[in-house]
Parts: sequence; C-alpha cells; structure tokens
Amino acid sequence: MIIIITGAAGLYGVHMVDALAKMKYVEKIVGVDDLSRNFFSSDPFIQSEEKDKKFELIKMDYAELDKKKIDEIEPDVIVHLAASVSIPESIDDPSKYFNNNELGTFKLTQSLLASKTQPFLIYASSPEVYGNPKYVPMDESHPLNPTSTYAVTKLACEKHCMSLWEWYKYPVTSIRNFNTYGENQNVWGYSAVIPAFIKNALENKPLKIEGDGRQTRDFMYVADAVNAYKMVIENSRSAIGETFNIGTGIDTTINDLAEKIISLTTSKSKTTNTEGRPGDLRALRANIEHIRSNVGWEPKVTMEQGLMRTIEWYRKNT
Repeated sequence: MIIIITGAAGLYGVHMVDALAKMKYVEKIVGVDDLSRNFFSSDPFIQSEEKDKKFELIKMDYAELDKKKIDEIEPDVIVHLAASVSIPESIDDPSKYFNNNELGTFKLTQSLLASKTQPFLIYASSPEVYGNPKYVPMDESHPLNPTSTYAVTKLACEKHCMSLWEWYKYPVTSIRNFNTYGENQNVWGYSAVIPAFIKNALENKPLKIEGDGRQTRDFMYVADAVNAYKMVIENSRSAIGETFNIGTGIDTTINDLAEKIISLTTSKSKTTNTEGRPGDLRALRANIEHIRSNVGWEPKVTMEQGLMRTIEWYRKNT
C-alpha cells in the first residue's frame, strides 16, 4: 500500500508517519508539507529504521498536488491533514484560512477526482464544526453551527470531500478530531492550550486561562488519534462514506487541566485569568460510539499517561 499524508510535519503527521511505517502492508509513505511552521529540530520526524526505508518527504503546498503528481505516486490512500488550525488566527487573518483550508482542499478534491488512481481519501476535520453544544456528548448528528472562520472552513472542507462520495461514490471518510495533544505540538504563535501550559509550567511562568476556565474540552493523546486513522485504513469497507468523531468521551475543564499540568511538572507556576474569546465554545465532548461500532476503535491512553509522555518530551526538547 502507498499512502500520501498531507501536513506530514504537523502533530498528527509526524506520529502517523511513524505508526504507518511500522505496518507490513505499507510499502511507501509520501509526506507532503510546505514546512511553514517552526520546528524543535531540523528534522521533526520520529527517527526509525522503518521510516528511513519507507518515507519520502516532498516540500510543497498540498494544493499543488495535481492529477499528474497523484498518478505518478499511484497512492492507495491519501490522509489529508494539512490545514491552518488556530481559531484566533483565523479571526485575525480569515483570507489565509479560506485560501489554505477551503480553497486548497477544493483543489485537492478535484485533482483526486480527475486522477486515474482515485485513492481512498480520509479528511481530518474538527469538532469545532458543531459550534456550541445543544447536548453532550456530541454525536455525528449534532447540529452544525460553526462560530469561527477556522470552524467554517473545516465544515466547508468536509462538505467538499463528502460531496465526492455523495455524487460520484468516490471513497471518502471524514474524521472529526477532538482536542489532540502530544509530542512535537507547536508552541509558537497561536499555540494550543496544552503545549502552552506545559511550556510555561516548565519555565515556572503563569498559566494564562482565557475566561473563567470552566469551559470543557475532550483531550485525546495523539497516539490514540493516529490509531483511529490506521484502523479506518485497515477497515475501509466499514468506513467509506462515514463521518466519525474521535475523542475520549471525557470532559476536562481548563482550570482542572492547568492544575494537573502544574502538578505533573512540579511547577511553581500559578494560574491567571484573561478575557475570554468571543464565540469560544463552552463544552466539547465526543460520542465515539459510531467509530467504535464500525471499525472497533477506542482510546487506550489515560490523560495522565499522555500528559506525562508529552511533558517529558518538552522537558528534553525545549
């Protein structure tokens, strides 16, 4: 099996390359990434014998993956992870998010549709497409009411991808990734909450909580998330045409998260509160019954285990 991964140098991509390279059924992995983010080292990928034998990185914008290039690679699967992913940045620079996320994904879908190989497309979406919850845990039938430019682009991308299935029966699966954390997650610029908290805790700096801190999130360790994609690839007959949530089904307040990270790092940090963001969701918690029943996936790593692995990585690399 030959697999293309867009956004291969991101949090999901690095771990996905590592996991898939270890699979005997995977002959080759082609990573596509423009390397536009900052990295902790010159080579962000996890070094392994399998990776060295099977992985090729192409430095390019994923939207430039045209029909000709796809057919040259002859992939069986394309995992589309590449995206700009910051909610506040999407408000500050909405054109960037439209062009990179929605327009880029539209171009990719049209190239895939025109290709001879027509690989199985797995699209990485977000629970932000749901907006503020009408109920929790949120299942895939929950109303869709995105509240930020980022969320709007992720929903639009989902629709572009799934329309290939609805109209042409092109093989597509969409996966809504609840809040994921782990080693190699970006700490620069518009950082996600867990790496930002870990970085400050390791430096004994205040952990800044937006709003009252009682908003909840469903935090999932990256190895569990990557395993969901691997199982979708391995069980494609049960996944094609479907949209899946992946998460833990457990909600954690931002206040509790901060205290847990301070405790696990034995930090002297304190918490401070800043003004909340307009449109910030009050709760996110995944109902994962659909993917569990279709492909048998469920998370295995506890939050404490995942945080400790992540903290130790940042302690060594920052």
